[in-house]
Amino acid sequence: MKCIRHSAIIAAVLCGTTATADVTAQQVWDNWTDQMEVYGQGFTTGDENMSGDTLTISDVKIEMSDDEASVTAALGDIMLVENGDGTVTVTVPDSYPITLNFTPEYGDPSVINLAVTHEEMVLNVSGDPETMIYDISADKYAISVDSLGGNADEEVELTDAMFAMIDLAGTYSVKSDNLTRIAYAFNVGALDIDVLFNEIDGDSVVAANGDITDLAMFANLTTPIDMDMDGGTPPFIDGLAFEGGYTFGALEYSFDVDVDGEAASGTASVDSGLLDVEMDIDGLSYIGESRDISINLLIPEEVPFPLEVAMGKYGFDFQIPLSQGEDGPRDARMAFNFTDLAISETIWNMADPQSILPRDALTIALGLDAQVTPFFDFLDPAQQEAAMMSDVPGELNGVQITELTVRGAGAEITGNGAFTFDNSDLETFEGLPRPEGRVDFAINGVNGLVDKLIQMGLIPEEEAMMPRMMLGMFATPVGDDMLTSTIEVNGEGHLLANGQRLR
Repeated sequence: MKCIRHSAIIAAVLCGTTATADVTAQQVWDNWTDQMEVYGQGFTTGDENMSGDTLTISDVKIEMSDDEASVTAALGDIMLVENGDGTVTVTVPDSYPITLNFTPEYGDPSVINLAVTHEEMVLNVSGDPETMIYDISADKYAISVDSLGGNADEEVELTDAMFAMIDLAGTYSVKSDNLTRIAYAFNVGALDIDVLFNEIDGDSVVAANGDITDLAMFANLTTPIDMDMDGGTPPFIDGLAFEGGYTFGALEYSFDVDVDGEAASGTASVDSGLLDVEMDIDGLSYIGESRDISINLLIPEEVPFPLEVAMGKYGFDFQIPLSQGEDGPRDARMAFNFTDLAISETIWNMADPQSILPRDALTIALGLDAQVTPFFDFLDPAQQEAAMMSDVPGELNGVQITELTVRGAGAEITGNGAFTFDNSDLETFEGLPRPEGRVDFAINGVNGLVDKLIQMGLIPEEEAMMPRMMLGMFATPVGDDMLTSTIEVNGEGHLLANGQRLR
């Protein structure tokens, strides 16, 4: 729960006044203070003055803390201007400081002094008391590290540490009914990250730079009214839910490190990618993908040549049900892929100096869909102890292999299939539910790959006989170094390979 709390506190401070709003200046301010109370924290002000259509809050300081961290932001004067059309424009200083103090239970205390700056930021508030909407835009919004404190300040000289968003535009809304519903969507033309620091009285240097274009972020958060941020268990049973993610365009990253005489440098680039996360009382979804990845590393003390890796696509997809549901078995999914993974000729030449192996890119991909029946609502505190004590917290009802690909070095294995499971029969397979179904494989180029490994001296020829015999038993030739295999479990619990009974 602490990670949720820390993230919420820092986000509230960095967003300045982007918390909640209504159609009058006083309501904007009052609702913001109400939202801050959700975090169990507060702030101090010098004065509140309404003059004409403008409410000025002077000397605003936000102070939030827990056992291991505190945040202090001196925002200065905030002005809330009623525009006469039911909207309010909020103005904060062009820059203000934030101090982060960390006092971990283990480790040394540290201090980070930040500065928030923005250029041409416009924040307009509209809506009504039940649904409040912020429209935000800025030419630039940046957070930089001004200085470090604690032991780090004695060892490190900070030259640059900045996180900047260019061409920011988006909306933020808060709606309250029986739950508090927060939603935001932001587009950022470019994201720039720069870090550079040196060792005091030494030669160590750490430098890094990252650039991301076309970043789009969104989130929808639903919380119980007056949710206790200090609670030990997130209250999913009471309606807590979130979904969020991002997409991005071209990403470029570089670093150069020289610490205690050990140097490393590198670059990385990605053409595009995405991340999507959802979680509520019913389940968890976690999906991500990156395309056209390129990584180059140079570690001269460890490896005397550059390490170069490229990949066409990398992705994952996990869908995990966490409640019993109401309509029978729940859907689940596990999938990942490493598509067209290629290494440099330098690395290939070290492993295969005679160029015996085909230097194809490697692909490994697996996709499994399943139907399961949970016996518990795992995020319900009242059921968690029983779930942990249970020998079998649920049933597996079915599995489908939607993708199976292993390809590289001139060989390829693909497969697909499906099984159902009889949970009333735990005897046929000694305590496991009895499966019924089949999986079909296509195996191409494997014998040729084995021949090449023998030629390279990686496999003794006599040791290759057993794998060849196993292939002969379980697979059927259908062409030149092309095999197929069908593994089946029938309704009697018999295990068959290409129609021949093995069990």
